[in-house]
Amino acid sequence: MPSKTLPQQNGNSCAAHCTVIAIAELSNNQLCLDQTFAEKTVWPAIQFVSTGGLAPGIDQLAAAKNSDPRKIITETDKISNKTVKAELVCDDSQKTGALVYVTDLATKQGLGALFNLIKGGGTSTSLTLTDGVFYNASYLMFNGAKAATGTFTGMHNILVTREGGKDYYYNPNENKPGWNLTSDWKVLDNQNGGNHSYVFTGVCVEMKK
Repeated sequence: MPSKTLPQQNGNSCAAHCTVIAIAELSNNQLCLDQTFAEKTVWPAIQFVSTGGLAPGIDQLAAAKNSDPRKIITETDKISNKTVKAELVCDDSQKTGALVYVTDLATKQGLGALFNLIKGGGTSTSLTLTDGVFYNASYLMFNGAKAATGTFTGMHNILVTREGGKDYYYNPNENKPGWNLTSDWKVLDNQNGGNHSYVFTGVCVEMKK
């Protein structure tokens, strides 16, 4: 079972937390397992950058200081000195299923366009977990214990892995983050004390030795 953790994230630094934890799990680099490093160094380096109105979906994520999965790959190479391999993976069918929950047409179209833009730099597949691989996965976040239409509230990254045939996830915005077993890592209900739920968007960075 994975064991590396950090204190609860500040701001939208979830992807940065997931990145350094995965690197610490997969390599001898334990110096990166530091909240200040994750939030002051890694998070700024992987954030979306505003397009100045050319791509409103990206501009919205940039304003919220959300993380660009493509930049996670670059930062992983840098931190691990390329001892951890990072690859962008996209699942079209999962994207379609996740967007069913988003009722605002403009938001849905923006997220769909963003997925297609990101997919241009990655592998498209029907994603299944592999033992020993960590997945820095992008989720839609919903208010309420179970995802429902009309309750979408933003984006969030959660770290997922498989070990010994069992699936585990790490949610960095819990009060005391830790590794938990799950029977369905693509739909995580009853998170944050039952206040939120998450549905996998189909976009993740696969991280492995």
